[in-house]
Amino acid sequence: MFRRKAIDEWALDYWILQQYAKLCFRIYYRKIELINRHRIPSGQPVILAPNHQNALMDAMTLVCNTSSQNVFLARADIFKGKRMIRFLNYLNIMPIYRMRDGIENVKRNDQVFEKTVQVLNNRMSPLCLFAEGNHGDKRRLRPLVKGLFRIALQAQEQFGNQPGVKIVPVGFDYGHYQHFRSTIFVNVGEPIEVSAFYNAYAENPVTAVNQLKDAFAAAVSKLMIDIQTETYYELYMHMREVYNDNMRQHLGISDTSLAARFFADKKMISHLDAELERYPDNLPQLKLVTDKYYELLGLHKLRDWVVKKGKPSWLALAGSALFKLISLPVFAFGWLNNYLPYWFTASRITNVKDTQFHSSFKYVIGMVVFPLWYIIVAGVLAFLSAPLWLILLYFLLMPVTGILAFHYYIGIKKLISRIRYLIGFNGASMKELRMKRMEILTAMNHIINSKS
Repeated sequence: MFRRKAIDEWALDYWILQQYAKLCFRIYYRKIELINRHRIPSGQPVILAPNHQNALMDAMTLVCNTSSQNVFLARADIFKGKRMIRFLNYLNIMPIYRMRDGIENVKRNDQVFEKTVQVLNNRMSPLCLFAEGNHGDKRRLRPLVKGLFRIALQAQEQFGNQPGVKIVPVGFDYGHYQHFRSTIFVNVGEPIEVSAFYNAYAENPVTAVNQLKDAFAAAVSKLMIDIQTETYYELYMHMREVYNDNMRQHLGISDTSLAARFFADKKMISHLDAELERYPDNLPQLKLVTDKYYELLGLHKLRDWVVKKGKPSWLALAGSALFKLISLPVFAFGWLNNYLPYWFTASRITNVKDTQFHSSFKYVIGMVVFPLWYIIVAGVLAFLSAPLWLILLYFLLMPVTGILAFHYYIGIKKLISRIRYLIGFNGASMKELRMKRMEILTAMNHIINSKS
């Protein structure tokens, strides 16, 4: 690791590591969609401030979807030991102290704030802060801590009430927090000019901090799935799955991108919020029907998409099964050559109680274990005097067929689900399943149309 004079100084070794992290990130996620990247200013004092729901993956999303070498603040209790401190500093991470770290340590935040202000003034790298302070497992904006806004206003002091420091809110929406090959939608918001709050800051810093905090909360809420109701949280999440296609059709959106699905979800959530406020007695019945629907899905080990697709034909299923049979050798090759590192990576998370860290552990451990395994296999082939072309081909095929094997496995599970659905299609239970789904759609159509 090269020594740097400042934590925000550009470093070649960090850049190389960042490119490798980006490659692994694009392997880990099946689809990454980022919109409005142009809203992130360059050569200016910028704070990137996303919502925080998926532990380290939130930070990696910024690292792997920006070209800058961002500087982060992280909880101080992970800064233990000289080697760990040097490593975290190498990764552009500085400590932030909380009350649980002791009042004497909290006072050290003044020095940390001074360094962050210096980073902003240097304008070489954006400062990245999570305004919620810690991550949560619900798709909602949680109470914000004030550190980000204090830092922004302190850095704004050199500019006065003229444009200077900008806070860029960013919204993350994961297809699934823990699953490998899931999706992630990154939504960059309009920069918030901190100068707009400077006059209030000069008069009363506490008032200005609160005003800036409220402005940011309103801005970032628009960029993320923000379900504030506790009672109907699961209902809202189920509606995102069951009703998104209908909502996009209602809005005249034929696009199936993550951005389009997100926009439809936001509209639907706003309708449900309005329904809950105006007619609170309507949602309990919808929840009752939806709970029953998902209970039946669980009973038959099905997912909503199976019912939504409708009755499959035996011919189509036979064709799919034939394709799976033909491609079985590819699956076998990928499975045999990737099972050991996959098992090792997956087994490391069994004792991790906070499920929001599961993706983080799998991603970081996988970055090391899989390439190490590929190198070992290539070394064995070289020891056996295999031709160089065969070693290189084998080395390249292992990760590619590993991903294909994973999707093959998912495809087999989906095929089995559709066969099970077709076999029981005319049974009473399956008929009830379809009836409950139709009741949900009818109730949601009534809610949406009544607010149009």
